[in-house]
Amino acid sequence: MAAGGDEVKVEVVDVFEQQVIARDQEHRIPFLLLRDKLSRELRVPIGSCERLAIQIALQQQLVARPLTHDLALRLLDRLSGRLERVVVDESTAESTHATLHVNSPNGPLTMEARPGDAIALALRAEVPIFVSENLLVGESEDSPS
Repeated sequence: MAAGGDEVKVEVVDVFEQQVIARDQEHRIPFLLLRDKLSRELRVPIGSCERLAIQIALQQQLVARPLTHDLALRLLDRLSGRLERVVVDESTAESTHATLHVNSPNGPLTMEARPGDAIALALRAEVPIFVSENLLVGESEDSPS
């Protein structure tokens, strides 16, 4: 976890696209919006495939064949493991990182993951999603500490 931050439970608001113009080219970058109960938010850039996987999970759409995230959870289950929670725990100008917290027959395990993949897994497994508090923005500076 990033230094100095407690974990705060968040909900997935939705996935969006942001239009960016770079070198006279228009690009659409998908991002995920996470929000806590105090309305603090974290915007996380994700890939197009993760965007689709998250949208399918949010809308509870049925797909004819399991997607990669469904397969990962089935594999974890077959190995007697269970995803317990996901933590988005580090963000820099270049990237954002998440950690999967897994309960296994050999004890608790953690594994780094891209946030889009981690959240797609969490939504399918119906487990909580947390963010390091120091990554959330939007709290008034006048709020009591």
